Amino acid sequence: MSSVRFVAVAVTAALIVAVAGCTSDKPGTPTARPSQTTSGQLTTVPPTAPTGTVTTPSLPAGTVPPVTTSPPKLSKIVLGPDGFGAVKLGMTPAQAQATHLVSKPTTEVGQTCQTGRLLAAPSGGSPSLFFSPTLGLAAIYAYPGITTPAGIKIGSTLAQLQLAYPTWQGLQGNEGPGYVVADGGLASQYRIAVSNGRVIEIAVQFDAQDCYE
Repeated sequence: MSSVRFVAVAVTAALIVAVAGCTSDKPGTPTARPSQTTSGQLTTVPPTAPTGTVTTPSLPAGTVPPVTTSPPKLSKIVLGPDGFGAVKLGMTPAQAQATHLVSKPTTEVGQTCQTGRLLAAPSGGSPSLFFSPTLGLAAIYAYPGITTPAGIKIGSTLAQLQLAYPTWQGLQGNEGPGYVVADGGLASQYRIAVSNGRVIEIAVQFDAQDCYE
């Protein structure tokens, strides 16, 4: 009877050892994966490390990215100190028409100066050209898109105007027409008008023009 009990205890102990050997790995721990080599032998491949979050480099705190400033874009033909392309201050009406860039000048009732238009200007606007009986073509007004040599055009801001022409001063401070010297061989100036912080009118004219104001 005692010998039978001893055998039963031995068998039970052997079963406990076998089960413990099969479950020795901790749950969740990655195990090595065997792989077959070309020689037929098994090799052990280490477990793959978990993929982490990829971070992108960033600027240090407080660093401001550099800001680049582009120069103003000039129109194909600028309103220069002596005129607009082939149309020059001082021309007679016939000389201006010979450029094929202007309309036939007309004289309105009560006016002493003839007026005309640049053919490229939008229709329906104010006259572009003023011809004085004594000075010839005395003033040329730009249409939208035309710039001065400094890049100022209709629609430019007051800040842009003051940066390009620091001496500009409107008749009402920062409003109304103001005048700046046009750098050229002629006694000419730019007449630039501002309203609500925007340029609304640009002309190049003789200092002594006698057609208006």
